Amino acid sequence: MTDSPHAVAPRDDPPMEILVGYDATTWICLPPSWPHQGHEGPRSWVAATVRDVCTRSLGTTRANERWLTRTLEHLAEWQDENELKYLHLPSVTSEFMLLRIQYAFCEGDRDDLLRRLVLTTDLDALEPPVLQEVTAHGLERGLRGLVHADVAGQLTTMVVTAFRSEPFDLRITCELGPPENVPLLLPVVDDFIDGISVVRAE
Repeated sequence: MTDSPHAVAPRDDPPMEILVGYDATTWICLPPSWPHQGHEGPRSWVAATVRDVCTRSLGTTRANERWLTRTLEHLAEWQDENELKYLHLPSVTSEFMLLRIQYAFCEGDRDDLLRRLVLTTDLDALEPPVLQEVTAHGLERGLRGLVHADVAGQLTTMVVTAFRSEPFDLRITCELGPPENVPLLLPVVDDFIDGISVVRAE
């Protein structure tokens, strides 16, 4: 299990931060900024990450390596303020999932805010998602919805989960692909979310 601390909130006494514990053999922490994991820039990070993924994969081809290199080069430059990104990629031939954690300081009524975070989406949802209460080990109670949308003629499902863990509101999203993937991939997302917590900054 790898722990990556992010998002220190200096206004608190003591300051708090978001801690993400994840399995580094199946998930890749994309760089929120540089330096990242001992790398000053994307070139060395991409090379090291490609090497790690290919080492744990069976039957890796040069085409696989080129595809992964191009993908990581693109993702390494995609950095947004107040957002963390993780790529689920057990092997170089796996279908990958991109999980995004957006966060901000707590604001307004908890229930109203969580509802708004789940219902707000850039996707053209076919219908409003059914909301349900969820519980995670580190973030405790939250709200979730499955958003079904038509993306380029393909039916896809995105899971959106929101939590309030003082001093942060968090919105966690992950596109699961076609609806038939949901029973298989939703537990993977839940396991990842269980590793997120808000702790005192060290």
